[in-house]
This record gives sequence, structure tokens and C-alpha cells, in this order.
Amino acid sequence: MNNPRVNRYLKDKAMDHIDHALGRPVDPLGETYRNHFATGADGKDAKQFAASPNWEKLGRRDDMAFFAVTDAGRKALADHLKKIGDPWKAYEVSFNGYTSIVSAKSSGNAKYQKYLDVSDCYSELKFVDFARQAKVRKAAV
Repeated sequence: MNNPRVNRYLKDKAMDHIDHALGRPVDPLGETYRNHFATGADGKDAKQFAASPNWEKLGRRDDMAFFAVTDAGRKALADHLKKIGDPWKAYEVSFNGYTSIVSAKSSGNAKYQKYLDVSDCYSELKFVDFARQAKVRKAAV
């Protein structure tokens, strides 16, 4: 997937719920691997989601209500991330003939994240050698 996930928490609970429902993607406007949120059917969240243009109710089963993020919700999250200066970006890291998309806060961090991924397979590889061989650039997501 060209829109990797990130490990973040947003202080704004409404935006954090949208981010969580989408799987915490680097780009909320891009393709995401999920788009759902389950909550108590009669709870406060369900009532707020039902009244918001950021959510679409998918249905109800027993005591659970299921919602999906709308295009308006994706746009609201993207605007929020820009406003707070979210540092996460998608990078393409190429090493040993393979390229993968990595989420990171900088190109150097992306290179180090990829090194951690491959270091189990290349136990003798030192980071300095990996860094010389690997190529990093911002990914188009």
C-alpha cells in the first residue's frame, strides 16, 4: 500500500476517532486499508457520529453501531493534520533492488526504520553500510 500507517495519537478526540477509523494513515485523503468504527449503539459517541457530516452510519447489530468516515471527515482530518503540523510523511526507501514505502518523520528516520526491518535478514549489516547503499525519497501518496 502506498499510504502507510503511522503511530500517532491526536489530542482532538473527534479527529483521533476519524484517524483511528481510517487506520491512522499518513494521508487521510488517500486509499486506506480500513474505514470503520464500532461503538455502543446507544452511547454518546454513536449519537455524535450520527449527527456529524464526518460519519456515515453503516448499521447496527445487537448493542453495537458501526460507522464509516465520509469524504468530509477525511478532508477535516487532513486539514487538522496540516493545522497541527503533523510531521509524518511517506518515503520510498530502496535497498538491495527492492523499494518499499515507509512512514517516518524525516528521510533519515525512514532509512533507519527500513534498516531495522532488514537487519534481521542481514545480521552482519551495519547501519553505516546500509545508509550508504539505501536511497530515500518522498513518496507520492
